[in-house]
Amino acid sequence: MAQEPPVPPVLTFPDLIPGILPFGSISTFSGASGVGKTAFLATFIAQLQRGEDIFGFPTHTPPAIGVLCCDRPWRYHQTWFDKAGCAPLPHYSLRDEDYAWNTLRERHLIPAIFGSLLDHINLPPGSLLIVDPIPLFIPGRLIDYKDMAIGIGLLDQQLKPRQLTMIGVFHVSKQKGNKNDRYLRPQDRILESSALIGYSETTFYLLSPEEADKPHFEFGYISHQLPPASFAYKRTETGLFVPAEYLEMVQDEESALALLPTNPAETLAVAVWREKIQKALDCSERTAYYLINKLRRQGRAVKLGKGLYRRALPN
Repeated sequence: MAQEPPVPPVLTFPDLIPGILPFGSISTFSGASGVGKTAFLATFIAQLQRGEDIFGFPTHTPPAIGVLCCDRPWRYHQTWFDKAGCAPLPHYSLRDEDYAWNTLRERHLIPAIFGSLLDHINLPPGSLLIVDPIPLFIPGRLIDYKDMAIGIGLLDQQLKPRQLTMIGVFHVSKQKGNKNDRYLRPQDRILESSALIGYSETTFYLLSPEEADKPHFEFGYISHQLPPASFAYKRTETGLFVPAEYLEMVQDEESALALLPTNPAETLAVAVWREKIQKALDCSERTAYYLINKLRRQGRAVKLGKGLYRRALPN
């Protein structure tokens, strides 16, 4: 059993995502079982590792990103992280170890157990920790406000000395089919959500198209520092998530390119191509020309003299 960790010198690390994922904070990510939380996290982690903007905000890449997973063997998680192009992630998987699960029945031992698992992963200060799922390490009843609040505080006492930021994953029930019998807000579906939202920095959630009653997945966040926001996502053939607007534009590009003759030696007048795009995609003239110019910049369509276009020659 891990002893109380020594208190290291106080260091100041930049926020991972300003206003969304501050350094040293505890945030939660909820969604129904099977909705794609691990796949979504894989892309999120890859973007964070590369220092890319996320949700329109600049990011700071932490020294490391580690994963403590309990619900499935590591190979399940690794599949998604590999698909997303994540760099190797320090991790510990209870399902892959000869773990004494019964020790988690002892509520008073859980905070120290959680700390010992963090020591197994051994993340440097300033790192991000993903715990999937987090309720296993919250002592007490999940439907009890006081138990949840105290549990979050006990976890925080293990994270602070190690100078870690944490996202804890929660499973929630799916929305009911009757629209009149649904929760008004996605965050209200989380067990004892008032305590979770009150004692965590940001609440993230993921809804399926059926739950969101929309043609796309809905990802959103409720932050204590910024107004809540939601975003439309779709899944590619690989199962990974991309912004719906981006995927729709890629699909539109493919459709526009398909209207050019398949023989690269044949050409099409730009006015004719533009009209075909407008008709096929039911879009404006401006959008059609945007697609034409984008395909040209990508080198997939070649502009010739007298306003003619042809496909790029195959490599």
